[in-house]
Amino acid sequence: MIDKFFKVLTKIEKITASLLVLCLTIFVVLDVGAREIFKTGIPWAQKGAVYMMIWAGFLGAILVTQKVEHLRPEVADKLWKGKWRGFYLRAHNGLVLIFTVSMAYYSCLYVIESKEFADRNVIIDMPMWFLQAIIPYTFISMSLRYFYFIFSPKEKDPQAVH
Repeated sequence: MIDKFFKVLTKIEKITASLLVLCLTIFVVLDVGAREIFKTGIPWAQKGAVYMMIWAGFLGAILVTQKVEHLRPEVADKLWKGKWRGFYLRAHNGLVLIFTVSMAYYSCLYVIESKEFADRNVIIDMPMWFLQAIIPYTFISMSLRYFYFIFSPKEKDPQAVH
């Protein structure tokens, strides 16, 4: 059941990241086209594309985590083999969980503070807290995965391309 939950969540995150990259590409192409044709760009296109790229990058970090390839010291993979392998994987996932939970907590505080101060991006006229919300989401999503990996350790795919 938990595997199915993560499979659905990962699919949603993949689709969202793909759509963001598609939209940012369209924005940049339209902006460049407008500059060439009309001698003026679309004022919000570049800033909007930057935020979409940031969101897509954070979602990408989650997707790499799902593949057990993020925040992973590869040298340790070669050192701990045999009966110590399970302990190493659980310890590693526990340490990374502590890190991601800490980052989730502090990023939530950051976004809450941004909302309280009513920070806005003047170019695209959006509240900054909304644009920054991807940060705590990323660390919460990663934390859920690492918590699960403690109880169900996953090995890194040896065929993965780096």
